[in-house]
Amino acid sequence: MRNTCQRQAGRDQHIIHVTRLLMSSTDMALFEGKYQHEKSKNYEEFLKAIGVPLVPRKVVVNSSPVVEVTRCKGETSGDKEETCEEQWSIRMSTLLRDIEYRFVPGQPMQTESMGGQAKNVFTIENNRIIQRQDAPTYSTEVVREFTDDGLTMTMKHVESGIECHRYFKRIK
Repeated sequence: MRNTCQRQAGRDQHIIHVTRLLMSSTDMALFEGKYQHEKSKNYEEFLKAIGVPLVPRKVVVNSSPVVEVTRCKGETSGDKEETCEEQWSIRMSTLLRDIEYRFVPGQPMQTESMGGQAKNVFTIENNRIIQRQDAPTYSTEVVREFTDDGLTMTMKHVESGIECHRYFKRIK
């Protein structure tokens, strides 16, 4: 058990190191901004795969969220080792609710998901923010790819392979 924990800690440290190297060569300003949802492909099938019940699924599919990506600026974040500048926020706002992920690339974090408490790890590679989410009942991979004009989210339910795409236009 102890060797397994040590190996996992070593892998986590390696992810943090590689992420910092990749971040240093990425134009971080490309990520920051607000994005308005324009269209989705196969989104309802993805939601069904992760276990979203029919009525909430229909409401979510017909919503038009705004995504805001920001990077903390200035101060340090409490007693943690990382500086505030290493912390990111992705906030998705709809009429029903807001979902916000506050993360430091490469560092695991816990969030509430459809399947209960989920472990998330975000990494940054070139013009993409990649999220791996492991919940008790499913796993997903979300790739957020940024351009000057917008954001494309590719979401994959790992167990079934079902994938969807969501397209957002930059509004700010």
